[in-house]
Amino acid sequence: MENSRDRVVWDHPAAAAYTAAADEAAALLGTAKDHAATVAGLDLSGLGLLGTEFAAAWTQAWTDHSGHLDTAAQVTGGYSQAITGWGRTLDAVDTESARDIAGTIAGTGEIQV
Repeated sequence: MENSRDRVVWDHPAAAAYTAAADEAAALLGTAKDHAATVAGLDLSGLGLLGTEFAAAWTQAWTDHSGHLDTAAQVTGGYSQAITGWGRTLDAVDTESARDIAGTIAGTGEIQV
């Protein structure tokens, strides 16, 4: 998107590329979250009494990691939805504005809906 003092230009191809990448990243983060949760649940009972603290720390660390990956997936997917929504809103405003001013300027008919 280009900003200037008198206009905003929405870059549709860039927005589409971003949302495609963000959607894919969110899906991959979701998969990674599931794998981290699986790792957190691995059976470490074979470590015996000496490994009890390690097993607890292992489980907690992977559970935390899974939660962080879930948050990242949600945020990334949310950004994608926001970009998509913003683009739709700008398109609607542009279409409505063009319709409102179409035909109000005498001349070459440069403004079209």
